Amino acid sequence: MTQVRQQGLPEDSSKAETTSGYPLVWIMVLHFQGGEATKLCLESLRRLHYPNFKVLLLDNGSPDHSGDAIARTFGEFSFLSLPQNLGFAGGSNAGINFCLERGADWVWLLNNDTRVDPQSLSLLMIQARKNATAGALGAMVFTPAGDEYVASGLGEIDFGRAKTLMRKEVPPETEALSCQWLSGCNLLLRSTAFKSVNGFDEAYFLYFEDTDLCCRLREAGWQCLLVPAARVEHIGGASTEGSLNTWRSYYYTRNRLLFFRRHLKGSKSASAYFHIAGHLLRHSLVLPWRGEKGRRQLKAELLGLRDYLQNKLGKATCLNW
Repeated sequence: MTQVRQQGLPEDSSKAETTSGYPLVWIMVLHFQGGEATKLCLESLRRLHYPNFKVLLLDNGSPDHSGDAIARTFGEFSFLSLPQNLGFAGGSNAGINFCLERGADWVWLLNNDTRVDPQSLSLLMIQARKNATAGALGAMVFTPAGDEYVASGLGEIDFGRAKTLMRKEVPPETEALSCQWLSGCNLLLRSTAFKSVNGFDEAYFLYFEDTDLCCRLREAGWQCLLVPAARVEHIGGASTEGSLNTWRSYYYTRNRLLFFRRHLKGSKSASAYFHIAGHLLRHSLVLPWRGEKGRRQLKAELLGLRDYLQNKLGKATCLNW
């Protein structure tokens, strides 16, 4: 059964005065597993400086139903529990619709393994209000790499080689940069833009759904903007760690084919499929020699290819092994 818990703290008149004139932003944190990461993410939201936001913790059918216990620790936030895992696409659609029904002007999607800088939402919203055609905005993503952090965020698509790229060379003094796609790990969406393209395509379930959404937003006349001054730390992999690491191999293979089939332009399609085929051929030759982990990865990739060819989309039914 879907469980809903409303925002725990009542509004007061002083807060109403503070938030006057600021668009309402609902922040949605999608939780499947990685409970400690989720807690750190929610804790970072408590320190945000933006004056008019609410938070939704969405338990996306977690195997251990851990979202409920986390929600009790953060009683000031709303909680929505789904009876089954709908993937990033379906879970995000369910959560965003919850937020839109409660008056959200904007919805900020965050992976549960992110932590946000206190100024990040304020900096994003400054650019959102300056750019009337901005349908989606994202902060720079900082990923731990040893003792340092690697920053990225400017999404590009190489249609000829069927690759999506995140550029790291971004001038920090630039207020906002138009790009082809933004990472779904932190994605601020204008409610009217999201509704205009009917949300995420649930055929993807997991991986490439953010790239697809950004492409459809741009085709509909909206901009996707990176805001370099805004910062989000992203650990990565919290939802697909452990025994679920083959999910990425399966969904990436299947959805890469699906995405480029839907968005390829003209003569570039032959080149793109050549590169995808070459990638799979190389893995077929190399991965069997990398032990059990390599063989499991190859099996997942070949299952992804098979299901793409058979048009089996959405949630996979072949990964319970």
